[in-house]
Amino acid sequence: MGGETKPLPRLDRPQTGPHGFPAQQPLPPAHPTPPLQQAAQPIANPFQSQIVGPPPSYRSPSPPYGPPKTGTQPAPSMQNADRTGPHRILTPPHPMAPVAPGSSPRMGNTGTIPAVQTGQAHQQQPLYPNPNRIAHTGNVPRITVQYPQVGGTLKGQRGSYVVRDVIGSGEFGAVYECIGPFDQIYALKMVRPSNRPYSEVQAEWAREQSRLFSLRHPNVVYIYDSFEQDHLFYLALERCDHALKDMLGTPMQEGLVLEMTRQLLAAVQFLHDNEVVHDDLHAGNVLITHTDRPTVKISDFGISHELRGMTAVRPNVVHHAIMAPEILATGYTSRQSDLYQVGLLLYWMLAGEPAIQMDVPYQELVRQVAEGTPRVRAEQLGTPFGDLIAKMLRRREAFRYASAREVWAELRELPAWKQRNLFPVK
Repeated sequence: MGGETKPLPRLDRPQTGPHGFPAQQPLPPAHPTPPLQQAAQPIANPFQSQIVGPPPSYRSPSPPYGPPKTGTQPAPSMQNADRTGPHRILTPPHPMAPVAPGSSPRMGNTGTIPAVQTGQAHQQQPLYPNPNRIAHTGNVPRITVQYPQVGGTLKGQRGSYVVRDVIGSGEFGAVYECIGPFDQIYALKMVRPSNRPYSEVQAEWAREQSRLFSLRHPNVVYIYDSFEQDHLFYLALERCDHALKDMLGTPMQEGLVLEMTRQLLAAVQFLHDNEVVHDDLHAGNVLITHTDRPTVKISDFGISHELRGMTAVRPNVVHHAIMAPEILATGYTSRQSDLYQVGLLLYWMLAGEPAIQMDVPYQELVRQVAEGTPRVRAEQLGTPFGDLIAKMLRRREAFRYASAREVWAELRELPAWKQRNLFPVK
């Protein structure tokens, strides 16, 4: 469900990207914009960052979260796709395996950038453009960029941000804890170049900031600022205490799961009402802030899609550990695909372990999804709440809930909700 990632090859049919941005093509234009050459990042080890945890009364230990995304493959070919049997899909070069805690599943593993101690001398890392692009276009000019350093200052549209710590780092981005305007703490997300053309990085940044500025909801992470500096792109976001993945590992109290489910469903319904499918709802992208109760915040809209009146969309990126069965059968995702991903989260919270075995070869992962293993495991919980989760994890979209609102209506009728004594309605 998260971890080390690689950019995926483009799908075989041209598309128009969200918000009018052109869809990414298999080959660059005849005169491509120069890719960014990234320099080694002088940061503290992101895996050693101190993150404020939830109160001990309902915090669970955190295991390594999911398989690395470096093995992520393109959306599967639809040839020979069959809902009842094995699905013919490209096999990734490496099997799925857990990623170290603290990394960002969406952004990938930190292996491409060596983590160094703060204050250590900056070293240039020899990086080159994508070999596939070189094969078709020859050598292209490169731009060298300098990553932020702890203690450095960045100039945004609404003030300055002093880098204080590294929250997470990966192939496609990094997140820094910063002190911003009025001495408020922010999470500053940087979109990492990763040897991609400048225009591609800029489009990704513009797409995500546009969605965040337009999607204002108590359960969607809040954006305060966005800016470009020295060929790097930044988003200033509200600083949450930690990700949901830090609470996984042992079964949670049912009352806690119910409260977090309520907020997740509210956020997902809000996105769907605004014609947005998130497509990347894993525990690394669900952030938690603690007051008298945990507050859920959905983040990272980097691969989300606008429906624009359609019932389904064809994604450019497939996150295999949370892919819904319809990706195998049709190559498309829909509102029900988001509900499937929420169902995977609910099972993990309730059972203390993921609904599918993830440290297995890719074809075995595909087999579990195709055969409906998550639904079977949810049914084996033997509770009304488990049956509700099982319906969210059915293989066919038509047999799942039609909307997050429908899930909520049924959840409110469960004895577990009516008899809850943890986090009552205010």
